[in-house]
Amino acid sequence: RDARLVHQLRRGGYLLEQIAPLVDQVRAAGGLEPLEAALGDWRSRLATRGRALLTGAAKLDAYLNEQERERQSRGVLRISS
Repeated sequence: RDARLVHQLRRGGYLLEQIAPLVDQVRAAGGLEPLEAALGDWRSRLATRGRALLTGAAKLDAYLNEQERERQSRGVLRISS
């Protein structure tokens, strides 16, 4: 298992001095399975947060566009810098 992990990391361009601490961490964690579960959870939370940020950005854009339309309909000029 360790040899396969090292082989893949070396193929990815990592140096042995970068790989050794990672192999130690994998061993301390009890293998790759607990790390994979933690990474899966992290990815899920990251995706949820990313979607929430995109939703918020879309709502902010809609709000700002509406404010701009209202200003223009009232004849208020906006000076851009």
